Amino acid sequence: MSCQNTFRMIILLVLLTGVFSCQEAGQNVSTSVAPAESVITEPVRLEASSTTSDADELEQTEIKEAVSSTEQAEGVEAEQTGPEEEVVVGCGDKKLTMRHIEYLQPNPDSETIKKIAKLWLDLQLLSDEAIKRGIDKEPAVRFRADLRARQMYAEGLRKRVRDAVEVGEDQLRDYYEENKETDRRINEPAKLSFTHVASKTLEESQAIFARVKAGEDIEALAKELSIDYDKRKSGVVGNELETRVDRRFGAEFLNAVLYASEGEIIGPIKATLGMGRGERYEVVRFDGKVPGRIKSFEEVKDYIRKKLELTEQQKAVEDLVKSLEEKAADKIYKSERLEDRQTP
Repeated sequence: MSCQNTFRMIILLVLLTGVFSCQEAGQNVSTSVAPAESVITEPVRLEASSTTSDADELEQTEIKEAVSSTEQAEGVEAEQTGPEEEVVVGCGDKKLTMRHIEYLQPNPDSETIKKIAKLWLDLQLLSDEAIKRGIDKEPAVRFRADLRARQMYAEGLRKRVRDAVEVGEDQLRDYYEENKETDRRINEPAKLSFTHVASKTLEESQAIFARVKAGEDIEALAKELSIDYDKRKSGVVGNELETRVDRRFGAEFLNAVLYASEGEIIGPIKATLGMGRGERYEVVRFDGKVPGRIKSFEEVKDYIRKKLELTEQQKAVEDLVKSLEEKAADKIYKSERLEDRQTP
């Protein structure tokens, strides 16, 4: 099977089904056209239909431009299919092997193999027919086919750059020491537990407070009288992050709860609801607190690594694009449409 045919298959899948994520790409990205083996994709999502409208038929023929570009590329050698290659389905001189299927879906099960094989064959037949009808000559189709092929190569290069990024142990520890007080994934806020009864007015809240102090069960009163959705849980809030309590009820409510003793009944407290939802009054029984803590380095090491890797990968790609643009400055033309214009 030739590189052109393999590449043709991959582009067909991209154009007709949108099954590829260009986040995964190959190992041999070039500035022109690379062998099809260099294009590796995310696991495929099989959602294609066996029926095709005229619009679909037009779209699929965008492959012709990509195929033409591979045929014209210099130095592209024919793919060698060894005797051990298992051919799953063929159409003329084009063949789909298990290796090709695993490009799309590593370790596929039997059903996935059948679906990919059917999709591949349908696309081969449809694209051949579209080319016979001359759709590949349409300028818009040719442009989109070339653009999508270049997108795959560009994503392959981005992946290679991202994969080359390494974050050392010293960087991880430096981030930990510098951010352990402010990063909420490291510095875990305290957790508060309390039972509350929410009322619209101060007078209603004062009456509830008196009933609780007289010995009535606050959970029963919350279930009966509270206007908060917590009434479904008898007003009980368990292990709520201190920061969330602040956002939900406001600073005055949080401070009153923080200074209460376990089991103490406090109120009425004015609660300022988050997202501008107004104010109300609360009677609260403080049920306890789990102190905040700074997690150990080992607990958050993987989190820090992922965070730093993502940041460094984004920067590496941005730096590459910037350097390439600087090198190609004498070839790049930008019209006035791309200039920032001041609004009068």
